[in-house]
Amino acid sequence: MNRLEILYGEDVRKIAFTVRKVNLEGTKIILKGPRHSGKTYVILDLLSTRKKESYLYIDFADIRIDASIAAYLEAFLKRHPRIELLVLENLDFAFPLPDVREMIITTSQKDFHLSGFSEISLYPPDFEEFIAFQKRSSDIEALFGQFANTGTFPQIFDISRFSYVHHFQQMLSVYYTTPVELEILKTFALRQSTLVSTFAMFNLVKKKHKISKDKFYLYTHRLQNEEVIFMVEKYGQKSAPKKLYMIDFAIRGVLSFEKDFIRRFENMVFLELYKRGYDIYYHERFDFYIPQLRTVLFSFPFSAEKVIEKRVQKAEEELLKLGVKQVQMITMNSRKSFSQNGIHYEMMPFWNWAVQLA
Repeated sequence: MNRLEILYGEDVRKIAFTVRKVNLEGTKIILKGPRHSGKTYVILDLLSTRKKESYLYIDFADIRIDASIAAYLEAFLKRHPRIELLVLENLDFAFPLPDVREMIITTSQKDFHLSGFSEISLYPPDFEEFIAFQKRSSDIEALFGQFANTGTFPQIFDISRFSYVHHFQQMLSVYYTTPVELEILKTFALRQSTLVSTFAMFNLVKKKHKISKDKFYLYTHRLQNEEVIFMVEKYGQKSAPKKLYMIDFAIRGVLSFEKDFIRRFENMVFLELYKRGYDIYYHERFDFYIPQLRTVLFSFPFSAEKVIEKRVQKAEEELLKLGVKQVQMITMNSRKSFSQNGIHYEMMPFWNWAVQLA
């Protein structure tokens, strides 16, 4: 009980905060998202607007706190009726929740659900949010260069290039606990934006480390459930190999010396789409297909316009078959738009496309 008194006595002061694209509206909320996505900052910003005695904030990632504290919550809240909001951060175990007017729970587990709670997702900033974090430059092309080189985790936006890799690697350490798990994470990162099968990945890791198939699949499931990696299905072929993407397109370059901007750029496009909640598929004729928008996207960082047009032309039969209405070709600097056969085609730089994306 003394631990709860100490936590209740702590005050959340106003913090320097860049507004994110989430609103914590509702009385019972689960705020989901990968670790380091900024969930704590969103909550602390909210608490800084409340009276100190009106909330109780508990972070189960704090090593001073363990699950036993949950047994005293109900009685503590009854003793302190002015508490209207209970915040439980990094909750990863089940217990009978106390009766309180408002509650916010945060988790990195995608499959965490509670009856009666609305769910809100927060991911590392998209490009438009990244711009809001940058106070010094207003040139959008220069900002894109920073974005492409830095990645999306807000904790490393202001880190110097000298210590950037070290800080990034430290952040990634929350995603693994053993050298074998690190090897699995690196193996996935090196195959960013490529077709993979989980069994083939297991065989690659098994050549370097002794690991059972069950443990490999269990850790892979954890990475997917925590939205560290994404396995995108081929449209209409669920059993086909999956297209692999990472939660941050810069992870590959932080875990290895290997560079591939074409793959990084494709991962960038994927993340802009994913963070807006679209159902995304890949296709052998194009990079991304979003059925609910009847839209197809191509990732073309360096291709000449004629090369782009030739590839798109080869896909036209499939586009018409799917009833596609819009084709977006995401580039580094090319611009062009036209319509034919009932389809609108638009070629534009990433920075223009990302800031106008709904």
